[in-house]
Amino acid sequence: MGAPLAVRAVPSLAERAWFTPPPLSTRVREKWEIDLAGTEPIFIELDGEDLEGLITGDGPVVFLAHGWGGRASQMARLAKAIAAEGFTALAINSPGHGGPGLAQSNVFRMAEGLHGLVDRYGPPHAIVAHSLGAMAAIHAFAPDLPSRVALVAPVLDVEEVLDIFAARARLFPWAATRLERRVRSFIGSHWDSFAAGPRTDLGDSEVLIIHDPEDRDAPFATSAALAAIRDKTYLHVADGLGHHSVLRDPAALKTVADFVRRGPSFSTVRQGLRFGGSPDSPTQTREQEKWTSSAGRAVSEPSKRV
Repeated sequence: MGAPLAVRAVPSLAERAWFTPPPLSTRVREKWEIDLAGTEPIFIELDGEDLEGLITGDGPVVFLAHGWGGRASQMARLAKAIAAEGFTALAINSPGHGGPGLAQSNVFRMAEGLHGLVDRYGPPHAIVAHSLGAMAAIHAFAPDLPSRVALVAPVLDVEEVLDIFAARARLFPWAATRLERRVRSFIGSHWDSFAAGPRTDLGDSEVLIIHDPEDRDAPFATSAALAAIRDKTYLHVADGLGHHSVLRDPAALKTVADFVRRGPSFSTVRQGLRFGGSPDSPTQTREQEKWTSSAGRAVSEPSKRV
């Protein structure tokens, strides 16, 4: 159906919609809050805003960053899976998320929320980031990212997200063009890094990417291309899990937790793309090599969902 006509036609209103995280339905909020059992609440004050979050476990600190419109509670299952491996897992609601009303936010503010965690708990051993939280986490910690970085359905190119937003909102062409100009002006000198896509600078970190090829919110091809050209980058195909359900899938959670604890343990390498699951998972067969990235490299499909 798209956005209201005024938003579709007026660039300033499209810009406001762009910077406003979508509200959570009561059903989704309550579903996520059930997962908070077994965690403890934390609160971080940032520029007069109280950011609520969660903490669980005991050991080296791991930060979890939710995506656009997400909440710390969305990361609770993953936090508990990581805590079970001997870590302290932490997540907070990003600025502009979780409070009353329709507050505005952006990647810079989301990164500042992660800085607030560093101020309280120190630098993390690893970071796990979902969706736009990936871009925020990379911006927050670059050039000194943790040694292990797990990206779940990551958004790595602001231009791709602008195109998706404009299409879903059904913006008129002039509104879409002017929105991009406004966003470019807002991002300023950081534009190139926010639009780097498969060329995203992840320093010397070991990187795990979990992504569904049919993800409609974050293009899988960008993740596949990043894994194809970057060393120490491991792509795990989360077939059929979509953009959000991957955060609740037991096998996917175990894959992330194992990576945080042990680093990469992935056996299959096809044309520069790394895949796998547990160390005992079988090597993929030729019949399973059916995915092809935009760069023309073969992508293997695991024999089971992660």
